[in-house]
Amino acid sequence: MTDENSSVLKELILGTLLFGVAVALLGVWWVENKKMFLVGLTIGTAVSVWRAIHMQSTLESILEFEGKAAQAKMAMAYAVRMIATIIVLALMVIMKLGNTAILMCFVGLFGLKAGAMLQPHIHKYMNKLTYNADER
Repeated sequence: MTDENSSVLKELILGTLLFGVAVALLGVWWVENKKMFLVGLTIGTAVSVWRAIHMQSTLESILEFEGKAAQAKMAMAYAVRMIATIIVLALMVIMKLGNTAILMCFVGLFGLKAGAMLQPHIHKYMNKLTYNADER
């Protein structure tokens, strides 16, 4: 993994975690079942982080392939991520964690999208910190 790819992945994960923390801090005030709220959100956020890591490792591994083989590998990796997500949600239903936990897991899964939107801003902020630290 190159340093640039590593920093982008770290920033994406940081954005995902920031989203999870923000939802937890905002939502815990209005929810009656706080425990299941946090359990579901934590599971969803953890799956989002795993999906980001899996996506990065897949992108690096397909560099060895060409054309159709690379497309097939990416499609397979996407299917693995989606099936894993469905299995997590199904396990939550089977374990009868409740509607609050399942809904919050679903919200936590959107953390990857939020992380992707926050990543450029996090990158900009991290660069400012780095340059300011170098000037001292």
